[in-house]
Amino acid sequence: MKQKICSDKMIIIGIMSIAVLSRVIAIRTFPGGVHADEAFSGYEAWSLLNYGVDSWGYHNPVYLTVWGGGMSVLNSYLMLPFIKLFGLNTLTVRIPQMLLGILSVYVLYCLLKKTYSTKTALLGSFLLAVSPWHIMVSRYGMDANLAPAFVLLGIYFFVVGLEQNRYFVISAMFWGLGLYAYAAVWIFVPVFLAVSIVYCVYVRSIKLSLQTVLSAVVLLAMALPLLIFVAVNLRIVPEIKSAVISVPKLIEFRGDELELRDLPSNLILALKIFIKQYDYNIWNAIPYFGLYYLFSTPFVIIGAAVSAKNAVRALKRREFSFDVLLMIWIIIAFASAVLQRTNFNRINAVLPAMFILLANGLIWCCDKAKHNVYYIIIFVYILCFGFFEGYYFTAYQDIISERQLAGADKALESAMEKSRLHDGGKIYITAQLRHSQVLFYTEYPTLDYIDEVKWKNYPDKYLEAYSFGNFLWDTGESFDDSGIYVILRSELEEYEQRGYDIEIFDYCAVAYMN
Repeated sequence: MKQKICSDKMIIIGIMSIAVLSRVIAIRTFPGGVHADEAFSGYEAWSLLNYGVDSWGYHNPVYLTVWGGGMSVLNSYLMLPFIKLFGLNTLTVRIPQMLLGILSVYVLYCLLKKTYSTKTALLGSFLLAVSPWHIMVSRYGMDANLAPAFVLLGIYFFVVGLEQNRYFVISAMFWGLGLYAYAAVWIFVPVFLAVSIVYCVYVRSIKLSLQTVLSAVVLLAMALPLLIFVAVNLRIVPEIKSAVISVPKLIEFRGDELELRDLPSNLILALKIFIKQYDYNIWNAIPYFGLYYLFSTPFVIIGAAVSAKNAVRALKRREFSFDVLLMIWIIIAFASAVLQRTNFNRINAVLPAMFILLANGLIWCCDKAKHNVYYIIIFVYILCFGFFEGYYFTAYQDIISERQLAGADKALESAMEKSRLHDGGKIYITAQLRHSQVLFYTEYPTLDYIDEVKWKNYPDKYLEAYSFGNFLWDTGESFDDSGIYVILRSELEEYEQRGYDIEIFDYCAVAYMN
């Protein structure tokens, strides 16, 4: 027995080593460039740290205004200590997600060990550790990517709390934090908890106690600022703007994205992207590898059938089974996600559950096989993981670097230096380089930005900057020979024909007249 326990510990150490290395190595430069959303999250954190306000002048906002339609705030707050210590850069904006991604692998192990078996726990955590999707999102500093970790933490401590009620408060805290991680879980969290509590009461696994009441109070208190935020943006109450806390009124509230009439088409889309394991967002998944490797889908379906059968049996017997909570988790996450046009970001609350189904499906198949195929399956996934890592750090890096305009930081630095030499000449920015990326790379003074920014399409939920300071998003047909142009390498030909000097920085370039 002691030898087996030692062996299990060595295996989970090996799995965690894979999780750490695949999420940490060269995270500052892989993926190349910076996504517009992670740039804005980082800039908002930097602004709050250095100016005490976000880019719209709000102190300690419960939700960020950013583009006009808003962005969840937790990501920026988690970045604060790292930006304070190491400055604003691609490393510091990615550290929170990287740490939570690594932690998620271990939390899944703990959850499955408690609810199924050590074998299932080791397999499930291994599958998450080598998952292309999870590795990719753990290396990005986008707000949406936080949600799966907090859902997983909330569910784990909820299950632990069924045995030791004091853990319900910890569960409530993670659920509360999850509400600030991504708005897509605002429907999922209360509905999942309500249905799960009804089930647990039905099977006599939970009862009213001081801890359960305290947990409800904690969750309600944490959710209250967001409830006020919704009321503000439904124009029920005025916005709150104070030095202590701010509840902003967005330029355009995105509540209109929830449309019941689009439910059938959204459901079909959700099923398609899960079958294909690709949502056409190259930062979420690679079509050759998918979420958990393309050949895994049949095993997920088998796992779903096994868990559904176990859940039905448990309900009939009126006994507790994690399979029931798993089915509640999946059904409610899908139902809440398909209220809007979905992608893996908007439906990511369900994704940890898919790895549980995958592990259950693989183990069921191994148990039914005449020969021991368990280690063959592990070998196949390790082999696929190796191919994925090879692709991610080579061909994918070229694709994503071009998409996210790697080299823009150096191009902007060069353009700003030339602008200073030309007595503050205008810097014309290609439309593909978003204003959030310019703010991020240049660390543009927040108060100046608030005073100076002009918009192309105000009011709108997806605002596009026209100008601030010397930066101007207008590289149209007319040319300003006294200006400096930050453009794409693919846009060079016309500038070269007009006699501009060119400096190339990866996928960006600077064009100017001497």
